[in-house]
Amino acid sequence: MKESLLTNCERNFVNKAVEQGTRLDGRNLLEARPVKIYFGSNWGSCMVLLGQTRAVAQVTCDIQQPKTSRPNEGMLHINVELNALVAQNFDSGTQSELSVLISRQLEKCFKDSKCIDLESLCIIADKMVWNLRVDINIINHDGNLIDCASIATLAALAHFHRPDVTSTGETIIIHPFCEKDPLPLTLYHYPVCVSFITFESGNTVMDPTYIEERVGVAQLTLGINSYRELCCLHFNYWTKTMTVQDVISAVSSYAANYATELVQQIKEAVTYDVEARYKKDDRNTHRFKECITMKKLTTMNSESISIKLSKWGKTETVEPDVQMEEEENNKCKIIKPGEGSAELIMDASKSFGDGGPNTWNNTESSEEESSDIEITAEIKNEEKKVMDDIDLGGDSEEEITGVLDSTLLMQ
Repeated sequence: MKESLLTNCERNFVNKAVEQGTRLDGRNLLEARPVKIYFGSNWGSCMVLLGQTRAVAQVTCDIQQPKTSRPNEGMLHINVELNALVAQNFDSGTQSELSVLISRQLEKCFKDSKCIDLESLCIIADKMVWNLRVDINIINHDGNLIDCASIATLAALAHFHRPDVTSTGETIIIHPFCEKDPLPLTLYHYPVCVSFITFESGNTVMDPTYIEERVGVAQLTLGINSYRELCCLHFNYWTKTMTVQDVISAVSSYAANYATELVQQIKEAVTYDVEARYKKDDRNTHRFKECITMKKLTTMNSESISIKLSKWGKTETVEPDVQMEEEENNKCKIIKPGEGSAELIMDASKSFGDGGPNTWNNTESSEEESSDIEITAEIKNEEKKVMDDIDLGGDSEEEITGVLDSTLLMQ
């Protein structure tokens, strides 16, 4: 199925908002979404949440014969899967151009930058080496797939432990985890990808959402490690008015600072989970079950949409009488759940559709209000008896209409 078209109204709205320094989710232009990392029951299994974008990574290993060009080094393969559950334009069972592009960027970021000690994966030179495979499945697409996949890959590699091996000449013995403790991988540095999108106005945003990726005119992805070193670079543009030098000079410092903070968060999450596994204490670990809400009323409740207010936080002096009068007339209130955002909550007692108190012919109302009520007719007891004698229980669908004389109103 083809991707749904983006209307001109949506495109113009996003461009106008970014031009004014505002984003749809209330973030600043160079502000990333929060990252959450959860680990599975197996070594090297993790789930990463970047806003609404979610990716699951799993690292597996097997023993194979090494390449002839590198007989004493192990191998690393990265594969990204985009199935039909992620978006309507993805086809399951076939690799799309986007999945191939993400896989190549991740291989440049992790494999070509030599972040893993592949020589430590050698068992017997020119005969047996460990072959690592990282499978990444995108389970929800809300933009910036490359960043979410890179975080999941780095967290899975740092969390993975391979079995210990003993070599006795030509034969090898793979010890299970119950006999010998597994061995972690040796990582020289920790690279992550940081993406930016540039718009027609020249403004650049960090960590773009799905709609921002479709509206932007240029995309820049930087692979940076915790030492502020550049590991890989990918620049894709749809117009020749923007060059890579212009974008890099504007966002390089922000990308380096964000990569340092992100790598520190990944290290702390991995260390905390590994220590909890050896202590066999799963009470405070961040596992997959922690990100699934069950048996609650808010299970299927989505996150609220933030509203960016230009004058939020400014205080105004209001007289007490005027303030009390405004609070009585207000039918809604604004609460502040976070920095730079707000939620509009309707007052249940005065909400639209619930109706107000019955004020019809109220004895406590003023004379001016009662003067608005016009009595059209008054029927005496005699006419009432005549109306009671009329039989309305027949099968006829005709209606009997009576016209009152205007003289009756004067009596």
